[in-house]
Amino acid sequence: MISRLVTCTVHTDKVNEFKTALNNELLPRIQSQPGFLENIESLDPATGQFTCMTLWKTQEDVARYDQGLFREVAEKLGPLMESAPSVQTLPVENASAQKVRAGKAAA
Repeated sequence: MISRLVTCTVHTDKVNEFKTALNNELLPRIQSQPGFLENIESLDPATGQFTCMTLWKTQEDVARYDQGLFREVAEKLGPLMESAPSVQTLPVENASAQKVRAGKAAA
């Protein structure tokens, strides 16, 4: 399992527009991507600080998303951000919700 962490700062006067576009328009499309498992978002409306972690089955699933739909997501949400988002992709070591321990799915 692979985690993808996206961090950015949303213009505080654009937070509602950002949330609406992400959750109503883009998230359903992200969730329908091959290999998508989970999405966790955190947002402080007072500062615009946003972090999103998505979980994917394989690195190939993440790569396919990065080269495809993520470009549309970045294009749509980019104007609402103070700068380009920071993106990290890491192998998952432990995840209680997905029953993963030490980087491997529980049997």
